[in-house]
Amino acid sequence: MEDSQMYKKLLVTAAVNVIAGNVDLLSEILLRLPARSLIRFSIVCKLWCSIITGIQFRLSHCRSLAFSNALSPSGIYFYNYLTYQKIISLPLADNATSLPPLPLLDQFINSSIGGDTVTEFKVTQSCNGLLMCIFTASTTRITIKKGIVYNPANGECCLLPTYKKCDQFVYYNLISDPSEPPYYKVLCLTRMGYGYSDIDVSVYVPKSYSWRSCCHFSAPRMAFDSGVFWNGAIYWISKYSSFYFDVKSEKVAEISMPPRPQGGFTQKIRYFGEWGGHLHLIQVQSRYAKKFNVLELDKDTWKWSVKYHVHLAQLISTFPEMVQQTSYGIQYAFSILSVIRGEKEEDSVLLLTIPGKVVAYNLVLKTAKVVRELPGEVVDTLFFNQVCAYQYTESLVPVSEWTVGPEKSSYQQLSKTSEFLLEKGDLLGTSSEYFFKDA
Repeated sequence: MEDSQMYKKLLVTAAVNVIAGNVDLLSEILLRLPARSLIRFSIVCKLWCSIITGIQFRLSHCRSLAFSNALSPSGIYFYNYLTYQKIISLPLADNATSLPPLPLLDQFINSSIGGDTVTEFKVTQSCNGLLMCIFTASTTRITIKKGIVYNPANGECCLLPTYKKCDQFVYYNLISDPSEPPYYKVLCLTRMGYGYSDIDVSVYVPKSYSWRSCCHFSAPRMAFDSGVFWNGAIYWISKYSSFYFDVKSEKVAEISMPPRPQGGFTQKIRYFGEWGGHLHLIQVQSRYAKKFNVLELDKDTWKWSVKYHVHLAQLISTFPEMVQQTSYGIQYAFSILSVIRGEKEEDSVLLLTIPGKVVAYNLVLKTAKVVRELPGEVVDTLFFNQVCAYQYTESLVPVSEWTVGPEKSSYQQLSKTSEFLLEKGDLLGTSSEYFFKDA
C-alpha cells in the first residue's frame, strides 16, 4: 500500500517537473487563469515571472479572454460624494474581496509632471480593464488637461502626449478592445471655430507618440467625455442629442434619441452605461421620480425600447432615509451605479447608492439587499444624481510605453499588486478550481 502511494507521488512529481520545465506547456496552462491569479503567480519564480510579464503572453491572454467572453466586470469604482469625492471600490465577483488600490489618484495631486503643477486628478471612464484618467496641470501662463491610460490590475500607466490644441474644451475617451491590436486607442475631441460648434477628432494609438486627426463634425453644446464603448463604437449622450464614433470607419454619426419623459425637469438622464454587451439608458421625469424605465438599444434596429419597469416604492419603504426634504421639496436620495445583467434574467439587478449604503435592487423579483455600508456622515444636503461609476475588469493588457514618475519594471509593478492581494487575504480557492477544471 505504501509502495503504491509512493509510486503515485513519484508520478505526480515527474508530471510537475515536466510541466515546470516546458515553457510552451506552462504558458498554455497559465493562459487559462484570470489576471488576478497571474499577478500573484508572477512572484513564484523567475521563469513564471518572465512568462507572465512578457508582452506576447499578456496580449495572448487578453485575446483568449475576449474570445471566450470571460471579460466580465469583477467590480466597480465610484466616487462617494459624502467623503469629499473619495473613490470607493466595490467587488462584485464571488472570489474577490477587494479591488486593486488606485494610488495614482492620490500621488499626483499637488505634484509636478514635466514642470506642470497638478491641481486636479480624476477618473473619467473605464473600458475593458483600463481607466481613462484626466489631470489638470497649471503652468505660469495656462491651464491644460492631460490624459493618462491606467491599468489598475498591474499598476501600469501611459502618459498621453499633450494635444497641440489643448484647452478647456478638450475631451479624452478610451477605446479598449482586447480581441485585436492595437488593443486600445484614445480619442481626443476638441471644440473649435466660432461658437465652438465644430469638433475635431484625433486618435492616439500605442507607440505612435502623437495624435492623428481623423474626422470633423458639428454638434451642439454637450460634453464628450465619459463615453461608453459598445458594439464597436463609443457613444455619448446629452439631453437632446446622441452621437457615436465607429472604431473601424473612424467616423462620427448621430443616432436618434428616445422620447424624453414629460415635465420641466432638465437633468433627466440618471444613467447611461453598458454591461455584458447591453447598452442601457435611464431617464427620469422629475427630481422626485421614484418610477422610471430602463431602456436598451437594439444592435440591429438602432432603436431604444423599454427593458425593465422600475418602481422604488417598496425600496423607499424599507429604507425611509431615502426620503429627503430639500428646498425643491421631497427628493428620493439615490444614485444609479450600474444596470447589471445576470446570466439568468432573474439575476439582473439595479445597483444603487442610498444614504450610507449600496443596494442591489432585483429588476425582475423586485427585491433588494444591502451589499455594502458606505463611509461618511449623511448630512441634510446630499448629492444624489447621475453618479460617476467605473467598471473594473481584470486584464493584463500592456499600456506603458513610458512610465509616469519613477520608472518601475513590470516585475516590480506586479509584485506590488501581488503583495496587496496577499495582505487582503484574497486566497485563490476559486481560481485553483478554475485552473484544474479547464487545464
